[in-house]
Amino acid sequence: MYEQFGTINARDFITRSKQTGATGAVGRVVILDGDIGPLEREEEELLREFVERGGGLVCIGDALEAYHEHTILGEMLGNTHGICVPRCEIIARVANADHYITRRVDSSFALLEAVYILDVVPPDAEIVWKTSWRYASYTLAFARSYGEGRIFCATPGSDPQTRQHPVFRQMIERAIRYAGGADTRETTKRVAMIGYGAIGLEHGTAISNVSGLEYALVCDRSEERLAMARKAFPGIETCTDLEQVARDPAIDVVIVSTPPDTHAAISMHMLHAGKHVVSEKPFCLASGEADEMISLAQKQGLALTVYQCRRWDPDFLAISRVLQEQLIGEVFHIETFIGGFAHPCDYWHSHEPISGGVFYDWGSHYLDWILQLIPGRVVSVRGVEHKRVWHDVTNADHSAVYLRFAGGQEAEFMHSDIAAAPKPKWYILGTRGAIVGHWRQETVKTRRWSGDLVEERLALSEALPDLYVHTRDISGAIHEQHLTLPEPPVYAFHRNLANHLHSGEELAVSPAESRRNIAVMEAAKRSAERDGEVMQLVGPP
Repeated sequence: MYEQFGTINARDFITRSKQTGATGAVGRVVILDGDIGPLEREEEELLREFVERGGGLVCIGDALEAYHEHTILGEMLGNTHGICVPRCEIIARVANADHYITRRVDSSFALLEAVYILDVVPPDAEIVWKTSWRYASYTLAFARSYGEGRIFCATPGSDPQTRQHPVFRQMIERAIRYAGGADTRETTKRVAMIGYGAIGLEHGTAISNVSGLEYALVCDRSEERLAMARKAFPGIETCTDLEQVARDPAIDVVIVSTPPDTHAAISMHMLHAGKHVVSEKPFCLASGEADEMISLAQKQGLALTVYQCRRWDPDFLAISRVLQEQLIGEVFHIETFIGGFAHPCDYWHSHEPISGGVFYDWGSHYLDWILQLIPGRVVSVRGVEHKRVWHDVTNADHSAVYLRFAGGQEAEFMHSDIAAAPKPKWYILGTRGAIVGHWRQETVKTRRWSGDLVEERLALSEALPDLYVHTRDISGAIHEQHLTLPEPPVYAFHRNLANHLHSGEELAVSPAESRRNIAVMEAAKRSAERDGEVMQLVGPP
């Protein structure tokens, strides 16, 4: 299952080694589990010779239990000893947060499996994952050197569900790189931010808490905002000229947090200067700009991504999990909504020439959600805009985007500043059920100096919705389940960014996905300008 990392399973390795007579000619990393049965001494010798000469061995699941008493393999694995625990929930915890295999990963995850847990590991073992069993600590995964090669052993993984867990997959993918001889050293990537607005504190806090990144420089034309940055992050450098950022050889990554109409030009400038680029949403305002940025990043060999931070919102995570488990069957219809009846702000967010319009504001998040939940190709887009109440700003008062996919699925996103009665945040229909997310109207209660009660109503967007799953059984009864929302992962985007830069892990937000979002918003804007004419899309997205 990890062939994309240049691995070979142990049985194929042994067969090819016997055929070629050369263990070094059949790959850099061998995957060993307990499914290939007993090994002959000659076969063990082939594995030992391979690792001693610089190959990598990754043992998963039942392998350690199956082979730890073999003469040669047992010695290679470190003469371990353990106990078998019954199938139950086991909490895996990071044992060493600074190891190549565990840097910036979730600190723990639960697995449901019968596991062989280790109470004896080799003295030179680097223990990377552990668990607690009846008030004692046991090892779940360790790494060690052997000859010129490396060995990694993880006792979980015999259960297919465990193998599909994202943290377990991340662990094994890292282990394969480690066993294949990856350089485990890191040089901290220095990050600059262009435009210190409302999101500056969020980025700075995350960067300051993610190993491998350093919040080094903030560039902004406002001395007041630069003073805010220095106060929040003492020791940070500041400047007012983005050329200083481009020319600074010590800056590795640039976050472009300026108004949307400048994203493309500044991102291109920084890519030309050899910097990895993180753009705030929206990526840009036109798909042609996205194509230019993607092409330049590929040519320069640089990372390019977009801060789609709401992919880790608890309600979206919960919905994604429900769909992955196919609790409501195949999704064919999605509606999303945000808004109310309130005067828009007078900042650039409400000025269409700068913001791109309402499709590019909340639409950057909501359409991204829709396109993640329905990954098929969009074949048509229809956009609608109304200007009826708020004439002091240039953004539309009310807008809607209607999408149709190649598989026949449909989706709608509505953003309204003149909706006195809001729709649900989520309305998702599947072939076996539905998901509905109702907005919660929350208030913050305080007291005046006099003791009088003060109630401040929050905007709908400032509270998580109540999510319900509705399913139908064979008798025709509809069952309603109120979902408990998961805790969002901490600094997930920035950890992924660091993991990409240091370990080559796939970006959580690829530039191709971001380009797809822009193409849809661009088509919606063209449609709205033509009185809702349906725009047919050929090819991507």
